[in-house]
Amino acid sequence: MEIRGITVRNDQLEEIAGITPEYPFVMHHADMRVTHIPWHWHEEVEFSYVEQGSMKVSTVNQIYEFMPGEGFFINSNILAAMEASGSSPHVINVSYLFHPVFLGGHFKSIFETKYVTPVLRDRRFDLVELRGKTPVQKKMLSLMKRASHLQDHKDSEFLMRNLFSEIWLLLLEEIRTLEKEQPPIKPVRQDRIQTMLAFIQSSYTEHLTLEDIAASAAISPRECTRCFKNTIHKTPFQYLMEYRIDAAEHLLKTTGESVVDIALKCGFSNSAYFGRIFREMKGITPGAFRRKHSS
Repeated sequence: MEIRGITVRNDQLEEIAGITPEYPFVMHHADMRVTHIPWHWHEEVEFSYVEQGSMKVSTVNQIYEFMPGEGFFINSNILAAMEASGSSPHVINVSYLFHPVFLGGHFKSIFETKYVTPVLRDRRFDLVELRGKTPVQKKMLSLMKRASHLQDHKDSEFLMRNLFSEIWLLLLEEIRTLEKEQPPIKPVRQDRIQTMLAFIQSSYTEHLTLEDIAASAAISPRECTRCFKNTIHKTPFQYLMEYRIDAAEHLLKTTGESVVDIALKCGFSNSAYFGRIFREMKGITPGAFRRKHSS
């Protein structure tokens, strides 16, 4: 199932649109007022910066606010969510996502073992803030902005790999500095919540109970609720409803299926209930939403 370019695989990881085995790198340029990015995780690492407006990034450890010109690095397989914040009519985020093999090369190469793997395994730094407060951070942000101008170059693939190799060395330097200046955040284990989110994403079309969600991670319903609230700050039912509505929104935009069929396809027992929940969450009826986006 695919929503907003994120595809859930059977192995509980998510795939990024545009990433291919031949070239495991992609640049996304998005207005966060139009597209919010729900709780997700993927093998690819991510470097992003805010071009316009302000945005909020949430991990299971902390919530961050980024202003124009600021950016961040998110490690591989880190659970995160992103959305617009502030009052700006447009919130433009530029992100670069690539699989570790993009820099690490073949298995057990020195590039992988000496430079890439140590960062991937260091779960103390799930997100590294790039505020431009130090020379290293300023240079990283400058190089990230330069990368957007290389997309159309005839040798963009090699140029991008060279550029992000330089950025990666600066990231290593920044992490070493952070280790000296402040104790890193103690990581929160994501295993359970990722298992339950993956279960919901693969089974949201069915009738799900709290017991079903808890059983997917072999925990009690009470522990399931506690886990959701302590990590993504909402109940399992709230997440399930949001995921169903997001899936319905995608179908309303991209298909001609009836509202009734979409309601049933997205796990709602009937169209009336679907319509009420959709309006509560989106402030508009499904029919009006479709007309707005078809025009």
